Amino acid sequence: MPEAPAQVPFTHHVEVHFYEVDQVGVVFNAWYLAWCDDARLAYLAARGYGLEEAKAADALPLVRHADIEWLASLSAGDRADIVVRPVRVGSTSFTLRHEIHRASDGLLCAVLTITYVAAGLGERTKRELPLSLRTALDEDRDRT
Repeated sequence: MPEAPAQVPFTHHVEVHFYEVDQVGVVFNAWYLAWCDDARLAYLAARGYGLEEAKAADALPLVRHADIEWLASLSAGDRADIVVRPVRVGSTSFTLRHEIHRASDGLLCAVLTITYVAAGLGERTKRELPLSLRTALDEDRDRT
């Protein structure tokens, strides 16, 4: 039986914990990047390029650049859905758009656009993206 195609767009779910909020009672900004890192790992694993595959290919995606736009706040006890979509695929890097929505009402709370570059583990130099990863990213980008 053929394998079902990966769901597009990919959605990663997070629970907002008390320790993730600041003195004002909203999520501290650094947690958004941490959540997106988890979402990226889950997204790539669902596309057949998990951490073990990245290590084996000696092409680990590392953050090169991140843009964050905050639109609404999240608080402890909220659930959030992070929708991940590729927006650019190059030979050594790719860019993912992460839309963070409050699960209870679907409100868009933040948009993070993050560029990752493939790097070798030893010397931390730029590497070509493996063809299988580029193909999966291109297919998702074309479907969205």
